[in-house]
Amino acid sequence: MLRTGDEFLASLQDGRQVYVGGELVDDVTTHRGFCGAANTVARLFDRTSSDPSLAYVEQETAEKTSVNFLRPRSGEDLALRRTLHTAWADVSNGLFGRSPDHVAAMITGMACRPEVTGNDQYAENLLNYWRHIRDNDLYLSFAVLPPAGSKAGKSSAVQNAMRVIDTSDAGVTVRGFKMLATGGALCHEILVGNAQPLRDGDESVAVSFGIAANHPGVKILSRKPYAAHAVSKIDDPLADFDESDAAIYFDDVVVPWNRIFVLDDWRASYGLFVETPGHTLGNAQAHIRLLTKMRFMLAAAKRLGEALDFNTNPAVQGVLGGLAARVKMLEASVIAQESRPERWDHGFVSQDRQFMYANSNWSMEYFSDFATEMRRMLASHAFQQPADVSAFDDNYTRKLFLELNRTDDFEVAMGRYRLIRLMWGLVGSELASRNNQYELFYAGPPHVTRSRMYDYFDWESAEARVDEFLAQTAADDGIN
Repeated sequence: MLRTGDEFLASLQDGRQVYVGGELVDDVTTHRGFCGAANTVARLFDRTSSDPSLAYVEQETAEKTSVNFLRPRSGEDLALRRTLHTAWADVSNGLFGRSPDHVAAMITGMACRPEVTGNDQYAENLLNYWRHIRDNDLYLSFAVLPPAGSKAGKSSAVQNAMRVIDTSDAGVTVRGFKMLATGGALCHEILVGNAQPLRDGDESVAVSFGIAANHPGVKILSRKPYAAHAVSKIDDPLADFDESDAAIYFDDVVVPWNRIFVLDDWRASYGLFVETPGHTLGNAQAHIRLLTKMRFMLAAAKRLGEALDFNTNPAVQGVLGGLAARVKMLEASVIAQESRPERWDHGFVSQDRQFMYANSNWSMEYFSDFATEMRRMLASHAFQQPADVSAFDDNYTRKLFLELNRTDDFEVAMGRYRLIRLMWGLVGSELASRNNQYELFYAGPPHVTRSRMYDYFDWESAEARVDEFLAQTAADDGIN
């Protein structure tokens, strides 16, 4: 099936337990902190269900299915997946970081090589779970890290980390915390596993499974929803893209055996991410989405410069030109990842991991500078504005607002106001700070991201040139 937006919203009224502080949320589709984001996700599903180019015919079912779940076998398939990711990123201008296509890409990649589970039954469970998500067009989030305290030593040594506490005929019982389910308040299912390496002795936490968001004992503990404090669409134009992040607490949750993918195997639990195309397909979505976001931010900055009449300054043009070059470099990297698809077992392919991890490193290290340049351009303009749009309801403060903008044309002044509010939302607000943090860490801590580049760079061919040069110079000098 291809789910519609209305069907998505109705599906969230399922008894899930979402907490904001001490408040148990009755309905995320009407709660002020989540309703805007819920409607954004609904628009994503409407985008797919209304556009035949974003679907494919799944061979197993002969049904039209979202391209989210296409297991790629060629560069053309990768390009088709990029079309879907771009279409979805366009809905939020790239600001909805972990939209449903992110983890859908990961589970699809895992389904390309399910034998990594190391167990025939678990491999079949994984395939069936992918089919369940695929055939019902579900929103899948994930919680794949232990809570803070695991920066050094074994993950199993983190006292409050989720772990297996019992097994029975009914399933595997788990208790403790898993981080960090972005979109956890709005998803249908949560993929639980380990996206950081485990060690011998970590067997108690080496469990991977899929669980419904409303499963008994699953507690979704949301961070502060910034959207709950929005004043208006004009003052907080990005509030609907506050996708939420949540810690997940498993209160003696019994996971049915048919939902278990890995158990007591610390290598396989991490291997699901790095020994399958899962990590690569998921990060491709992140890069395509980031490209959309940076293009939008750049265009907003240019429009603001025009409204404030400083784009004719050669120095400003130089800054904007430099930022534009960075955007095109990111676009080139996204395309390069597909230019020589990496081959996996069973005829499946993914983006090239050398370009993939180079892109992850670049975006992790550069995005903050990109946003900072825009903060410099915005300067103090955000602090020279009225507190909110209520200033325009009073004749006297409205008059002062026009005088501040040196115009009698309210529409011109309001255009500047909206651009300044937008730029503050993009680079200066509380939501902007969260989004900046997201861009720094969505692919993992910096040292992990750099280590992946070290692991996958083609050192052999590069070093061969050094060896050849040294051998040639030795021969020229007559040294044996």
